[in-house]
Parts: sequence; C-alpha cells; structure tokens
Amino acid sequence: MRLGMMLLAAGALAALAGCADDRSAQSTPTSEQRPTQAIVGPIDTPTSDARPEIELYEPIEAEEYANAKRVAGRAAQRAVTYARGATAREVVDSLPPATAGEAALAEAIEPVVEPGMRSEGEIVYPQLSGVTPTSLGAMVVTRQTLEDREGQRSSVTRVLDVRLRRSGGPWTLERIASVGGSPRERPDDLSEAAERVLDSSNITLPDSARWDIHRGEVAPSLLSALADAAGDRELSVAVLDSGHPPNVWASETPSAHGSGLAADIWAVDGEPVIEQRTTDSSAYKLAESFLAGGARQLGSPWDLAPGFRSFTDDVHQDHLHLQQSAG
Repeated sequence: MRLGMMLLAAGALAALAGCADDRSAQSTPTSEQRPTQAIVGPIDTPTSDARPEIELYEPIEAEEYANAKRVAGRAAQRAVTYARGATAREVVDSLPPATAGEAALAEAIEPVVEPGMRSEGEIVYPQLSGVTPTSLGAMVVTRQTLEDREGQRSSVTRVLDVRLRRSGGPWTLERIASVGGSPRERPDDLSEAAERVLDSSNITLPDSARWDIHRGEVAPSLLSALADAAGDRELSVAVLDSGHPPNVWASETPSAHGSGLAADIWAVDGEPVIEQRTTDSSAYKLAESFLAGGARQLGSPWDLAPGFRSFTDDVHQDHLHLQQSAG
C-alpha cells in the first residue's frame, strides 16, 4: 500500500514558488506513517536547537494543479518547521511573501509554534478545497513532529487551510486561513458511531478530524457511513470540519463540513483518489456504495447519479466528498 506516496520528495533548498505551468510535477513516493499524538520516543543523538533541514514537498505526477499544490504544500510545511525558541514572526520569515501580510500570517500560525520546542513538518496530502481562475484553496494535511529539550518527540497531524492567488502568472501565497483547530481530549461518553470511526484500523484520520469527533461536532449519520464503508476497505480522510473553509469556495453558501455532515476522503485502499479515476478502481466502487447507501450528496471524479445527489468538477478530481443528511 502507498498511503502517503506524496509525503516528501527531493528539493530541500528549492524555492517555494514553482513554475507557471500547473500541469507538471515530479513524484518521489515514500511511505506514510499513521497520524498520532503519542510520544514516539527519544532520539539517540544529542538534541539540537537549530531549524531542521527538510526535504520540501513535491506533488505526484497525476496532479492537475501540481504547481499550486507545490506552493501550498511547501508553505504549510515551512509553517511547522522551526528552530527551538522561534517566534511566529520568525517562522514567517521562512515563508514566501503573503498577500495578507506578515502580521496576519504570524497570527494565523501562532497556535502551531510551540514554545521551547523544535519542530519539523511533513506533508501527507494537499487536497483542493476550491478553485477559480484567480484563487485556489488547499487543505494541506500536515504532520508536525515536535522535539522537547530532552529529545522526546511527539507528532500531531493538522489540516492547514492554505489560500493562493494568481493574476497572469504562477500561484502565490495569499494567506493561511486556519491551522486545523485545537486539541481536545477524547471523552468517555462517545457515541457508538464515533467509537467505531476513531478505533477503526481501516480509517486514517488527521488529528484535526479526531478533535472534531471528540467535540461531538460530527453527525452520527456521517460517522456511521464512514464506519460502514471501512468494513472492507481502507479510507484516508483529509478533513471533516477543522481546516475546511467555512463556505463553499467563492460563495456565501455555508459548507456542509461546518455542520458536521460532510467528510472528504483523499485515498482509498492506499491509493490517492487522483490516481484512481477509472471505473474499475476502489475509489469508484466506494463512490457507488455511498450513493447506494443513501448519501445525500457525493462529489467525486464522476457524475454517478442525476440531479443533486452526485456531481463532479475540477476540485473533486482528488477526493470523494461525502455528505449525509442530519437525520
């Protein structure tokens, strides 16, 4: 399985901005680790306070918005890569200039700049949240590994809402709109559906999504649909609510994610949806099963049903958007 073929690739000292052509990319797949907040152990070498050297994210070959994902992924990666003792304003210095300005960018990333910690970022996957000719959003699933002064390491996987702009040239950073919510301990009184999702070995969730479930903000109907689908296949969820834009892109319409009624799945059975756009793929079969199971709406690389219930567009080539009814 290749659950994280798009974690990291060559280019440690490459510039954040890429070429203007958004149909080209390189691929150097590696293996993905399951997101966790657990202590992953002490390092064997003396601790360092310096900013970690990182291999910058490179999108896979199949991406249709490769350059945009490169810019968004690298911005998110750098936002959670810093030396011990760095301030948010100092971290911003490693990011490309943002339309929103340095102060706004520093305020946005401050929650992920942990005092006394050294931090390193890896990109799990940057999923599209919206696109127009001049704007693009990517929900960047980002693994942050923190190291304390004793060399103990822990990791957390957040969804960073990264916004880009362009005007007759390549994509550039506009702002980071959110960093995927705040931690919430798992309560003891979770619903059966919530426990099935959180404890499933076939569902990979970023911690941002786990916190949504811990807070009780995800509809039972959606949790049940995810748990049922994971009975005979593996699902990699990009986002539930935290990290998703509050509105449907470039509109005033509230997103179903904000009501806890929608989930985005970026990989099925270990393969990214962007690489599964044939009708014999696991992603296609999962999409069909969601509709057969009564999904209120499904966005995917295919239009599988007439009317409101199924749709496809440029944004939904890289994931399945599952929306359930509240009841």
